[in-house]
Parts: sequence; structure tokens; C-alpha cells
Amino acid sequence: MINLDLLCMETAQSIASGSGDREGIATKALGVLMENGPYGMLLFLETRKKEQAANDYRTQLVEMFRKIGASAGLPALAGGSTATEWLRTVAQNLDHYLFVKRIWQQTLTYARYHAKAAA
Repeated sequence: MINLDLLCMETAQSIASGSGDREGIATKALGVLMENGPYGMLLFLETRKKEQAANDYRTQLVEMFRKIGASAGLPALAGGSTATEWLRTVAQNLDHYLFVKRIWQQTLTYARYHAKAAA
């Protein structure tokens, strides 16, 4: 069994430790996640791909689900598939989609506080 809150904490610490506007990206990404869902948030982060912080957030948020994987009943994140392709597959099951949203919400909240504390 995976301790999901611990995974959220570890991912948040890792994301928040880089350079750039980590707090700002976390705050904006969290707002988009809450208003537009996981797909909207991924698209938002992709629009900011010139910023290293946004790339780190997108990469690590998706990578969380390589660790969770089949133990949560989610579809596997194939090596060649993009994050949005994987999320489209997840969205075919509303419970899975809402699970991803909740995990990302918790992770971004923790990342925001980590970044704020480091500033």
C-alpha cells in the first residue's frame, strides 16, 4: 500500500526546490486545476513551457502516477505517450479522473507552501 499523502509531500518538496517562480506557478496551476480540472491545468503548464518551473511541475505531477500506477487501478503511463494522452485515458473513468485531481490538488498546495517558506 502506498502512503499517498507522503508521496504528495515528497513530490511537492522536489518541485519547490528548483529555481524560478515556484510559488507563482503553484498558485496559478492550483487555481486552474480547481476551476478547469486536470486537463486544463496540464494545458496551462504547457503554455508556460519556456519556464523551467512550469516544466518541472508538469513532469513531476505526471511522474507521481508512475509510482502509484496499477495499485490505484489507473491506466499505465506508457513511455511514449504524452501527459495529455494519458490524462484522456484516465478521464474515461470519472472516479480515476477525480482521484488525479485530488492528488494534484494536495501536491500543489504543499508545493506552494514549500516555495513560500523557501522564499
